[in-house]
Amino acid sequence: MRLEEQVALVTGGGSGIGRAIALALAAEGARVAVNDLIEESAQAVAEEIEARGGTAMAVPADVADGRAVLKMFTRFLTVWDRLDVVVNNAGALFLAPHVAANMEAQVAERAAGGPVRTALAATRTLEDGIWRRTFAIHVDGTFHCTRDALKVMEVRRSGRIINMASIAGISGLAGSPDYSAAKAAVIGFTKAVAREVAHLGIRVNAIAPGFVETPLLAELPDLVRLAILAQTPSGRLGTPEEIAAAVLFLASPEADFITGQVLSPNGGFTI
Repeated sequence: MRLEEQVALVTGGGSGIGRAIALALAAEGARVAVNDLIEESAQAVAEEIEARGGTAMAVPADVADGRAVLKMFTRFLTVWDRLDVVVNNAGALFLAPHVAANMEAQVAERAAGGPVRTALAATRTLEDGIWRRTFAIHVDGTFHCTRDALKVMEVRRSGRIINMASIAGISGLAGSPDYSAAKAAVIGFTKAVAREVAHLGIRVNAIAPGFVETPLLAELPDLVRLAILAQTPSGRLGTPEEIAAAVLFLASPEADFITGQVLSPNGGFTI
């Protein structure tokens, strides 16, 4: 097993892509600290790992809160006393109902072959609170966990940090200016930290998935989902397990010469 006896932290590990990542790392021998905002979700995944013969613990916390993150790190480091892999996966997409409806209307207008008259009204109606919460989860959360991870990894002169970005951070996602901006910030942060700590044996990379079949995507209108499929050369959505496989590669010894990069499993949606 490629990660035997190593310790990994997966934020947002209670469902979807995070759950798949936690299971994949555990299957390769890692002891996994499963973080989630919802304690029951984190606990359920930790129990699932242990039922499969692995080792895990639930470490619920809001990664947007720096003090909560410090307490979380203290909790699992007290038990395992090392940290080898951090996957900053926690995230959220706040899509207002009127924006989702307008997206569906635009798709219908394009399909009809006429002019697109419906405005998305995403940016001009975006509330300050949503903007700040999006950045708090994605950017602050990634920063908080990376900062505390480096306190351990720099001493050991070893470690892998994998940040979850998105194609939204590469090409922008109409209807989600807050999410796109936050994910672009994650990419910039990844590259800066990678340059900072490479000489210490610490690798920092990002993954920018395309559209993946998760409960989050299920909230999109059917017409929008069909439009996404039509724009994806592979003709399908990704799976959480495929994103987990990319994470596992970056966490493995096979990726020792890779740092500061953005790996984008997206079925050809962006090329």
